[in-house]
Amino acid sequence: MVPQIRDMTTVKCVRRSKDKNGEEKIELLVLFDAEDPVYCLNEDIINDMKELFMLFDADQDGVITFAELKKAFKCLGKRLPDETLEEKVKLYSADTKNFTVEFNEFLKLISGELKEDPTKDRNQLMLAFQQFDENEDGKLNSDQLEKIFMHIGDHKVTNQDFQNFLKQVEMDEENLVDIEQVVNLLCN
Repeated sequence: MVPQIRDMTTVKCVRRSKDKNGEEKIELLVLFDAEDPVYCLNEDIINDMKELFMLFDADQDGVITFAELKKAFKCLGKRLPDETLEEKVKLYSADTKNFTVEFNEFLKLISGELKEDPTKDRNQLMLAFQQFDENEDGKLNSDQLEKIFMHIGDHKVTNQDFQNFLKQVEMDEENLVDIEQVVNLLCN
């Protein structure tokens, strides 16, 4: 059975134009009130999501496949089972058969993900910290933790808060902290 292709005439989020050199320029348009409290998306987040979306929208038609969406979620540090991601896509996508997502649907989907408390899903938090575990030994050093806590994401912590957190963890003889210990502290 051949999957039904999404009706591209309903996708209005892409504006194509030519720059002064004649090069084609593609702009993703936001066609809803992204600042509405339902979504709470600001210009910085939208710009970041445009870049991420364009990375996976190879044919630049304003729509990504389910497989491409999974890859985008991995870039965001989220590894969801297919069934869970399908349920989330069903909330926003007009394509309930193939689970493709156009840019505005992607933004709405991401807005829901950004509102979720990262400490509510212990497994997701473990996977996120493991992305920084270069040795794959289940441990991070204080420099890596500082980078994560103070320089990555929307909810960066102050130096004082980070120092207070460090006082709560046990370092081994090599000044490494077990990722599981960090996750346990954050989830409690």
